[in-house]
Amino acid sequence: MGTAAGLIGEPAQVPAAGLLGVLADDYDPDAARAELAGWISARGERGAALRQLLEAVRSMPFRVSAQAMLAVLLAALPDGEGERLLRQFRGDAQLASLALSELAHRELQSPEDMTDAEHLLVLAESLLQLVELAGGRDGAEESLRAQGFEARDVVAAALDSAHPDRAVARGSVEPQPGSTDAITCVRPSPLPFS
Repeated sequence: MGTAAGLIGEPAQVPAAGLLGVLADDYDPDAARAELAGWISARGERGAALRQLLEAVRSMPFRVSAQAMLAVLLAALPDGEGERLLRQFRGDAQLASLALSELAHRELQSPEDMTDAEHLLVLAESLLQLVELAGGRDGAEESLRAQGFEARDVVAAALDSAHPDRAVARGSVEPQPGSTDAITCVRPSPLPFS
């Protein structure tokens, strides 16, 4: 489960991204709730603290890490606040795919209650996370190739989604030199079965 967690209250002064990363990697749910409550309290104004946490998720270039950070918020915020927060982001251009994926994963959002556009966002997010976990485009292509010709339709549908990273996925935006963002790995060059 990661490295040993520090003492309760120890991460109270770390930046939002550091807190969410540590909570995702090193803390059980009860300890994560206590740490998050302490961190928010140390910031004074709850709304400002939540905005910092969400900005940390927004700015995380690695999709799997961003998903884990959002999952920590869902689990660690009290009294259903995490679920309400995720539901608010169903229409957010940057966070919708992560929020919908987490809601679906936790069975808090049924597929029947998602629009076609939301299904495509979840699909695109899943594919981008596959690319990241597979170590890049080649690993993802190999995984998709093993799925047969149906994968071509899935990739095409994902590229037609409103996912915030779709411009890079289509190859219409050049990645920054030295970028480690997983999405840059799916730049042009059609899949072998396209």
